[in-house]
Amino acid sequence: MSENRETCIAVDAMSGDGACRVTVPGALRALRADPRLRLVLVGEPDAITNTLGAAGRDLRDRIEVEPATSTLPMEVGAARALRSGRGSSMQHALELAVSGRARAVVSGGNTGALMALSRQAMGMLPGIERPALMAAIPGVGESVWMLDLGANVGVDAQRLLEFARLGGIAVRVLSGREPRVGLLNIGHEPSKGPDVLREAARLMEAEHDVNYCGFVEADGVFSGVVDLLVCDGFAGNVLLKSAEGMARLMFARMRQSLGRGPAGWLAARHLKALHDRLDPAVHNGAPLLGVQGTVIKSHGSACERGFEAAIALAALEARRDLVSRLEQQLWASY
Repeated sequence: MSENRETCIAVDAMSGDGACRVTVPGALRALRADPRLRLVLVGEPDAITNTLGAAGRDLRDRIEVEPATSTLPMEVGAARALRSGRGSSMQHALELAVSGRARAVVSGGNTGALMALSRQAMGMLPGIERPALMAAIPGVGESVWMLDLGANVGVDAQRLLEFARLGGIAVRVLSGREPRVGLLNIGHEPSKGPDVLREAARLMEAEHDVNYCGFVEADGVFSGVVDLLVCDGFAGNVLLKSAEGMARLMFARMRQSLGRGPAGWLAARHLKALHDRLDPAVHNGAPLLGVQGTVIKSHGSACERGFEAAIALAALEARRDLVSRLEQQLWASY
């Protein structure tokens, strides 16, 4: 079974705001949690080795350090990445996946750069013109998956339909359930919203592979009315980061209100359980759906725990052969 294999993930260790100060400890956490995981840490060898510190032999034996000649800065755009990305830690990590040495790639680098280099190195799945970022956010019951989260700022109705098809297949593979699909809009009524959303709704209603359930307002996203929310990258990114900011504010205010007395200590146990479920770090990691390979985008500002979550998601997708199953079902629909 694919899920029982040892899984090798290529990690762009120089990516993100903290670079290897975050990615390497996050990688070690992932190795401790998953004995069937191996990692190739791509980047500047001395920086990576120094950050590994006193990691035990059992972990070191499952780590390879792969040199890269450069690092793409966080502010780099797609065009510049295509011109100067060769030899970078991001590009080299992608090449390891293309060559078969790794089954997936994790990077916290610039979203546009990662999308452009992934398309160039891996190519696209059949019938898909643009990749989309998808992530899970906590809901009342099961998690709610959202796409796009920033790879495509402005899209037409056909692209939104593509996102719904990609996301629907991915949610079935990753969660085992048939997703109810909704479109993010400013109201539930069919007449609400811009023309592109009304046209996308019409296309989704006519698509037999999409279990379309209608428009969803932002305040209903977390209620569990849908399993997959489709939107353009601008709206999705704003919604996701607003939710993450609100979660941090909520926990900060709750800690202030609890105080340090006996009641506060008792309530803190329940608060920790809630925090562990809603903490944005737990849900870090967005698959770049549509490219012919498993690529996970981590938040650039992710902490060690968040980067661990992104690596775990990469391993899950690789073990469940998500890309192969996406390709098979996309071909079958033509």
